Amino acid sequence: MITNVDAVTVFNGRTDKATRRKIYTPTVIRGVSYVEGKGSKVADNGVWSDDVQYKIRVPLIAVVQDNREYMRDLNYAKLDNEEAAKYWTIQKGDLVVRGEYAGDSPLLGEDEISAYSKEQGLDLIRVTEYADDTSGGSLYTRHWRIGGK
Repeated sequence: MITNVDAVTVFNGRTDKATRRKIYTPTVIRGVSYVEGKGSKVADNGVWSDDVQYKIRVPLIAVVQDNREYMRDLNYAKLDNEEAAKYWTIQKGDLVVRGEYAGDSPLLGEDEISAYSKEQGLDLIRVTEYADDTSGGSLYTRHWRIGGK
């Protein structure tokens, strides 16, 4: 079932040039739709439960934190930390939680995001696929689609 949610937080991952470690920048996006579905696998020896699949649709007209602009992932990776805070992107391996990130840290490690999601009782979604569907159709149908587990 499709659910309209107040907000999701996308944690964009990049390699910090100084520490060479993966860091994540949170961006709150409002006005998205969210689908959570449990799947199953059919095998020779029966039917087995599969991972929970998530689909998030971010309309082009969604409200993005600090009016950050969308930037393609290859360009985003080249930015320094200060510049990256002005943009958001979608790429495989990024993390998403339902709701607004309430912390005040602009850069986080994956373990900090995991601890935050557990503390808040939120599912931590790892982006496994995405699509940019912002070039066709009317302004109200253009969107980014994020799939994850």
